Amino acid sequence: MTEGIADGRRLHRPAPAPEAMPRPLLSQRAEERLGPRHRQVLDQLEQLFLEEGFAGISVRELAANVGCSRRTLYELAPSKDELVLVVLDRFLHRVGRTALDAIDREQSHADCIRSYFRGGVELQRLSQTFAEDLADDPAARRLLDRHFRYVMAVTEELVAEGVAAGEFRQVSPAIVAGVLAGSGLYFNQVEITHPDPTDEMLDLVIRSILA
Repeated sequence: MTEGIADGRRLHRPAPAPEAMPRPLLSQRAEERLGPRHRQVLDQLEQLFLEEGFAGISVRELAANVGCSRRTLYELAPSKDELVLVVLDRFLHRVGRTALDAIDREQSHADCIRSYFRGGVELQRLSQTFAEDLADDPAARRLLDRHFRYVMAVTEELVAEGVAAGEFRQVSPAIVAGVLAGSGLYFNQVEITHPDPTDEMLDLVIRSILA
């Protein structure tokens, strides 16, 4: 591993690669085969689910809300439950890729962690209704948990590198990753009045582990 340099900036070993992310339910090749209208419908469903949830709406109502036929929806997934999973998984993969791309490998480890979590800020679009629907849907919850474990792995890797480089104290990377990732998930499920709870949480945790 490359040694840290005087100002604390260094090139990093890559964190877990995008290929290590949960396998997408709708592969990139499958999405590329979809027509523009089908991709637009997926985008519209994402917006609808994030704002209003998905548990209390029928396939007929979904079709009416996004202005398509039920047949179009069934071309995307054979049931409403599977359609919800496809839309959720597609959203989580997109946010995950954005968060990874936000990491600058020449930043300090602390700034890499900040960039990673700020890159996933779109998760704050989740409404309370959507969060409650997720909590009540075992399949959706399992899907979210798979993505959460990947976030934990990326964060743990960044913390471990920071410890090895002497930037962070001799802390447990797994515990720090759990606090960071768990707090971020919690903020998306409750009403918090602080204007930027993610930044506040990052400041508190990162300051506590700096060497």
